[in-house]
Amino acid sequence: MKMAGRFAIVMAGGSGTRFWPASRAARPKQFLALGDAHESLLQATVRRASALVGIGNVLVVTSSRHADDTRRQLPDLPRENVLLEPIGRNTAPCIAWASAHARRRDPEAVIATLPADPHIADEAAFSAAMLRAL
Repeated sequence: MKMAGRFAIVMAGGSGTRFWPASRAARPKQFLALGDAHESLLQATVRRASALVGIGNVLVVTSSRHADDTRRQLPDLPRENVLLEPIGRNTAPCIAWASAHARRRDPEAVIATLPADPHIADEAAFSAAMLRAL
């Protein structure tokens, strides 16, 4: 299956309150490497997504206060693929805004929307399910 036209929206907002005390406003959960992981939850999500759609078609939505950390953790992600929300408005507006970006690039875009902070134990099963969905 070709990658052209497939996009992944990674929602990387967050206030850092749900995983306290490890997660704080300045460093929300998606920037943490948990357990014996060698990459943050955000890095793992983008790695999985880019294997399915290509790094150029991964769009990461985050707040402007997390722009530097996002770019530092994802140096291979094109700069224009980090979408900075002027004001966090939760899930639906995030997805709508990023979907509009994907649709401008490809009017026939097929979009997978992923949170930035899950732990996926069975990555092969995840990838197989995502490929079927895409």
